[in-house]
Amino acid sequence: MRRISELYDVPVYNLDGFYIGDVDDLIFDDSDGRLAAIVVRLDEKGRERRTIPYSSVKACGDIYLVAV
Repeated sequence: MRRISELYDVPVYNLDGFYIGDVDDLIFDDSDGRLAAIVVRLDEKGRERRTIPYSSVKACGDIYLVAV
């Protein structure tokens, strides 16, 4: 089991190994009680973000691997 707070600021890479950014936020679907998407901070100040559906997340541990 992991705390939600441990999922923030985790690096996100695509399946080719290219760094995309860091997890800035998580979006939950209240009706299903499941994680729906991750919001990735693309720059250091958080001005640019990208929302990635959780169905695109292929692995989560020390990093996220996403199919984008």
